[in-house]
Amino acid sequence: MYKNGVDTIVAASTPPGKAALSLIRLSGPESFELLKRIFKKGGKKSFPLPYSAYYGSLIDPDDGSTVDKVVLTSFVAPNSFTGENTVEISCHGNPVLVSRILAILIKAGARAAEPGEFTRRAFINGKLDLLEVEAVAQLLSAESMSQARLALNQLNGLPSQRVAAFRAQILHHLVQLEASLNFPEDAIEAIDEHRLGHELKIIRRELRIFAESARHGNMVAGGLKIALLGRPNSGKSSLMNYMLGRDRAIVTEVAGTTRDTLEESMQIGSMPVKIIDTAGLRKPGDRIEALGIERTRQAIADSFALIGVFDGSQPATEEDLAILAELKLQQKPFLCVRNKIDLVQRLDPDFFVGLNGVGVSALQRTGLSGLIDELTIILQKSGLENLEKMVLLGAQQQNALDRALAAVDRVCEGIGQIYQDMLAIELEDAVRELGRVNGETVEVNTLDLIFERFCIGK
Repeated sequence: MYKNGVDTIVAASTPPGKAALSLIRLSGPESFELLKRIFKKGGKKSFPLPYSAYYGSLIDPDDGSTVDKVVLTSFVAPNSFTGENTVEISCHGNPVLVSRILAILIKAGARAAEPGEFTRRAFINGKLDLLEVEAVAQLLSAESMSQARLALNQLNGLPSQRVAAFRAQILHHLVQLEASLNFPEDAIEAIDEHRLGHELKIIRRELRIFAESARHGNMVAGGLKIALLGRPNSGKSSLMNYMLGRDRAIVTEVAGTTRDTLEESMQIGSMPVKIIDTAGLRKPGDRIEALGIERTRQAIADSFALIGVFDGSQPATEEDLAILAELKLQQKPFLCVRNKIDLVQRLDPDFFVGLNGVGVSALQRTGLSGLIDELTIILQKSGLENLEKMVLLGAQQQNALDRALAAVDRVCEGIGQIYQDMLAIELEDAVRELGRVNGETVEVNTLDLIFERFCIGK
């Protein structure tokens, strides 16, 4: 559990290991007084001044020895990341020195920070809201420039402003409804339910667009999942290796080598994707194979798009037909791949009539450019390249947004059908849940779940 936030915390903000420099962050009310006791600065500039850097020596108070030559950067509250008095210490990047400096700072009165505690304090002190907190988390974990751009776009505060606007609009209608119900003797104008319904439907439409932007944003942030489906020995694992440019999946002539799902990241253009090799869909021969097929079903459900892999050197089987039916059933973007085009072709040319397909030879490493081109078109048609309109939400925030939208749905459907006091209860739920999206109303346990994903030092 986090402390009460009035003590001074310290942590290394750079990863462990040898480097030219490391950064140690100190934040809290005693930051400056603590450092005055162990830092011997050079020059005549007084310490601390806002946004100022100081070169000098960190001293071990036990024996007066110099621990390291460092540069301190001071940030005076409230003009810091956390909103508190903060000092960033640039020291030499030897883990031994970093550990000793941390030990001296803790002995001098600081407390070791918990994961995400600096960002948590920034939230508590009003420097960030929860949408911006989520953007920071995603920026730290981004594996591509697209993911980084998506996070940076959110840090500009526009998504937070939209949530606040939705909440304010719904709160306005809630206040009017409550006033009409509770003070009828004060000649307050009765609620026009037709107008209320019209205005709430406009809000609902915008909320749905926002929720769709969040769904797209979360997909991009996690990497768009693309599952490979096909019968045994159709070449799914070989195709995965070909797409990755390395041998990730085991490939043999023995059918059913893949018993579990394999997931690896790559990029298509600037878009991060995760290719999933699956165990296939067939009647299982044993319990282990059954578990693999169950995971295939889950991979299909979690995927943004599907790739059906078919052996062009063999006539279509019942399993091939079942895979094709599965691709059509899922109502997701899909692409059919005729594999093994280097061999004599026995798969009926009409098998892919009316379908989007390409030919490749995973073994001979041919046809990849056509496959990537088709996947790029799928991504472009989905609208997922428009990063500026996407939103990043954590799991708790996404659930809160879904609950808010469901409450607004119930109001829109209930107008003229249920009592106005019931409508007010639903509007109150929507206001509360939207507050949980951007942090205007949030429980301590929820904060713990959000910030525990952060590294120590952030």
